[in-house]
Amino acid sequence: MKLHESQISKARKISGYVLSILPSLMIVFSGSNKILGIEWMVEAMKRIPHIGEMTLFIGMLEIACVIIYWIPRVSNIGFFLLCSYTGGIIVAEIVANYSPLPGIMLAIFLYTGTMLRKPSLSGLKL
Repeated sequence: MKLHESQISKARKISGYVLSILPSLMIVFSGSNKILGIEWMVEAMKRIPHIGEMTLFIGMLEIACVIIYWIPRVSNIGFFLLCSYTGGIIVAEIVANYSPLPGIMLAIFLYTGTMLRKPSLSGLKL
């Protein structure tokens, strides 16, 4: 099993990997900051009702989802987990009165990158 389909062009494959790696790194960075208890991250998480005390768990969850996403045999499950997670990011940003734009961009990059690498996952004839 591969992280991309064999019939796609080289340019599409490279674009897909770039657009998949960027959000993955951003999520790992965010998860690492939560696990390490970086002050600004903890303060930002406290602004979200009922979630601030779960910062460590959320950080571990973020990193686990990214790891699953990059394991070839279970990458589809990882993709759907990360899509769900980015939806949660958007909701949390809105609840905390932050701009939802970072979460939206993360979701767009993740989705676009994955669809470029694995077009059959969408069910469309691309």
